[in-house]
Amino acid sequence: MRELFKQACKVTNSNIILAIPLIFGIKMLDLYTFFSRAHMDSNHKIILASITILFMSGVFCAAWFYMVKGAVGLSKKIFVLDADRANASLALFKTIPEGIGKYFMSFVGVYIILFLIQILSTPIVYLLGINIIGSLDEISTQQLLQLASDPAIASNTGMAAFIEQLTPAQIVFFGKWSLLFMVATSIIMYLLMLWVPEIMYNTHNPFLALLNSIGKLFKDFFNTLGIFLSLWFMGFVLLFIYTFAVINPIFYILVSIIMYYFIVYMAVLIFLYYDKKYAEGYEQ
Repeated sequence: MRELFKQACKVTNSNIILAIPLIFGIKMLDLYTFFSRAHMDSNHKIILASITILFMSGVFCAAWFYMVKGAVGLSKKIFVLDADRANASLALFKTIPEGIGKYFMSFVGVYIILFLIQILSTPIVYLLGINIIGSLDEISTQQLLQLASDPAIASNTGMAAFIEQLTPAQIVFFGKWSLLFMVATSIIMYLLMLWVPEIMYNTHNPFLALLNSIGKLFKDFFNTLGIFLSLWFMGFVLLFIYTFAVINPIFYILVSIIMYYFIVYMAVLIFLYYDKKYAEGYEQ
């Protein structure tokens, strides 16, 4: 397991250009989302913006994950000169049209299935929370509605002013609900961990790939759980640091770069595990 993490770091460093389309794709999605929110004043505009974001996400994921698979494939090859390896890594950009052509519809299906998973899981988590944690009493609910509708709090950039007006019991209550949502989200993320590699290596059908990937998770349960928990812990630490990084612009930029590097590393690690475990000898 340790060697897998080391090799993933080596592959990431050798193919750091993967960060370029990642940053570009995320920023394009952010810009369009920001633009669409400012102009969605009717139902047909909301539908059009949602479909556009769906297709943009499908294009980005198909292209980028195909490049990640290509980078993992390059790690199996022996290069005499570092320049040859660098040129082969740069050549991954040429695979973008091929990746979009092969996997665009698969990732459109992925996002539709993710939407359905969210619809199905939300009431389950809610009912679970109501039975385990409980709900707020009527007085506390009214107080929260008043606080949330307060213009002074709504205009405050931080949540500190809102949290300061909560009672200790309310803070504990929301803390329990936050923990429940975090646990539920983590479980879903674990179940989806091998979904994308399954699509890229095995089947273009996103639903069939989801079923197959979950089965493979539990076939090698302890290793996949170890990988997931390691990535989860690293991501949690980075997210915690990122929250406070906004205080200093230079520190914010530095942490942002580390975050993008971590995303590339995480994708490479998962693809590398899948490739070694289930796709040895696979030809792209």
